[in-house]
Amino acid sequence: MNLETVSRTIQHRNIRICGLALLTLTLLAAPLWAQGGDDGRGFDHVFIIMMENTGYDTLIGNPNAPFINFAAATTGLATNYFGVAHPSQPNYIGATSGALNGVVDDNDITIDVPNVVDQLEARGKTWKAYMQSFALCAKHNPFITYKDVQTNPTRVANIVDFSQLASDLANNTVPNYVWISPDQCHDMHGRGATPADPCDFSQVPALIATGDTFLLDTVNAIMTSKSWTGNSVIFIMWDESDFTGSGPFGFGDTSGCCDANPGGGHVVALVISSFLRFARSSGTAFNHYSMLSTIQQSWGLGCLGNTCDRAHVKPMRALAGPPGL
Repeated sequence: MNLETVSRTIQHRNIRICGLALLTLTLLAAPLWAQGGDDGRGFDHVFIIMMENTGYDTLIGNPNAPFINFAAATTGLATNYFGVAHPSQPNYIGATSGALNGVVDDNDITIDVPNVVDQLEARGKTWKAYMQSFALCAKHNPFITYKDVQTNPTRVANIVDFSQLASDLANNTVPNYVWISPDQCHDMHGRGATPADPCDFSQVPALIATGDTFLLDTVNAIMTSKSWTGNSVIFIMWDESDFTGSGPFGFGDTSGCCDANPGGGHVVALVISSFLRFARSSGTAFNHYSMLSTIQQSWGLGCLGNTCDRAHVKPMRALAGPPGL
């Protein structure tokens, strides 16, 4: 799928194409680190957008996801990336604490374990979690699961509505670490049991198209802001693979890697970085622990759980760029 085809598809869907054009210009420009952009402190900003319940083969080549496929062809793509478990919540806990820590389902739970918030604050890094719907509860909001977050009003105040991202980007007040959880209509998860609802579980093409549009708009907003510096990176990944009607919790793909066997299945992981001069893919086996390890190593945060297993859990160096790696 070339840029012209993507542009026609997006225009047909009445979606802005400036994000695609910007992405192209960014990749063609010289990487800022080569111009002295890397100050030796690692990433300036890390943006994590966690999408839902969609397998690699469902998205790659899907005409309902032109932005995702354009980004896969022109930015960083991990072709061998996996969720760490089924269902959703264990993946969010793994991505923020380096282990499942006893979380095996989507039930609300409080766990008292070290997590990335502890590491960030210990190194003087700022953070916020932008939630498109607080009705997501804990299964898509890992931070409120941690006891030392939910009992600390200052930390709880860093879990905000997604709408605040626009003002933070406009005011250049975005923190170092940004976590974004779309709602269940925009993250491809689906909701309810009303087939006529375009966000119903059964409306797979519509859910994929809606999620694709959300990503285009969000990435465009980030990349046109002052927060998109020479040392910044966007991670876009899906927590686990599709519903298939088999296996635990209705998920048939339990493939995994990197100290997560069985895992959460084969999913897409995109890495948009100022450091990529040209599109780059990696077939190295990665999972959510690898993403966390990449951030930890860039900022010198130390390790947590499985990210301490350097023999199996590798940082995504080839895709995220050189700062601190």
